[in-house]
Amino acid sequence: MKIWKMAGSLLLLCVIICGCVILGKSTEISAAEQEDVSGQESTDATKNELNAPTPEEGDAATEENTTAVKTYSEGLYFRSNGDGTCALAGMGSCTAACVLIPPQSPAGDRVTEILPGAFAGSIVGAVEIPTTVVSLTAASFADCPRLAYVRVAAGNTAFLESDGALYTADGSTLLYCPTARSSRELTLHRSVKRIAAGAFASCSALDTVVFYGTTAEWHNVIVGDENNALYGAKLTFATA
Repeated sequence: MKIWKMAGSLLLLCVIICGCVILGKSTEISAAEQEDVSGQESTDATKNELNAPTPEEGDAATEENTTAVKTYSEGLYFRSNGDGTCALAGMGSCTAACVLIPPQSPAGDRVTEILPGAFAGSIVGAVEIPTTVVSLTAASFADCPRLAYVRVAAGNTAFLESDGALYTADGSTLLYCPTARSSRELTLHRSVKRIAAGAFASCSALDTVVFYGTTAEWHNVIVGDENNALYGAKLTFATA
């Protein structure tokens, strides 16, 4: 009887020992698997960090995407005023159809003016006025039959462009309407109070002019000479 009791105790002890061994191995395998996963995550994080651009590279990429470099027209003729400023006086050797006037002449003078007839006889179809120019008139664009668009560079405090026409910065004076402007209808700036002499001198294609205001307010607008195209167009009034 005692022998059977001893045999049973030994068998139970063996079962307990085997269970502990199996449990220990299972624990070791689980720990190893977790270590592998953690190691993989750490490796992936390191790869991502190495592949990520440095702050300098990121800034350079952002600057490259957001900064556009202008290529100003070359060969234009400038007349120096002798005080560090100058005026665009002619096309010189420039034969471009799209002219981007530089803010500074090749001699280093600040370009502040566009003289009468500066584009005369040229094939210019578009002109960009730089931030530095503060003086010009409709005569600056005289005898330029292909000119369809005048753009004012952002930051210029003297002029603005509205519906393809050139105005003083406050919109009160319409200075020039391009001769070859594509649209036959022109909507005047809401602040217009004066139309400079010759502003519509060669705009024969103009068909309709829209004025924001009443008939009485239109009669208060001062219209300079040589604007027959304006008088020949249909005048409509808008209030909205």
